Amino acid sequence: LSVRRKQKGVVNSEDVSRKLLDEALEIEDNFLNSTADKLGLELVRGESRKSWGRIVRAPIKKRGHVILDYCGSSVGEEGEEAGRIVRSKITRSQSSRSAPGMYSSSRKARWGGFWPDLVDDS
Repeated sequence: LSVRRKQKGVVNSEDVSRKLLDEALEIEDNFLNSTADKLGLELVRGESRKSWGRIVRAPIKKRGHVILDYCGSSVGEEGEEAGRIVRSKITRSQSSRSAPGMYSSSRKARWGGFWPDLVDDS
């Protein structure tokens, strides 16, 4: 009897994997086909994506501040877009006053991730 009970409880891992993959594809299709953006991902799509840079080096974490190097976009002399490397220093005290959550986000940031490009080109 114990052998039969164990066999009934066995789940085929291929079936579970296939089911999870189908669910993920359905969620992706629903997201791509909808106009609603519940997650706020419109920030990293299309034209507004130009205001986001890519982190090109792992954040340097110090006590009370984080140093981030990221590639931001800028407009060149002749109107074409050009990239630039920006080194940004995010302090704990400055973040708590002007942009709450920026310091903790910078500590959790990863190489290759998005970072808001807040530097003025002028």
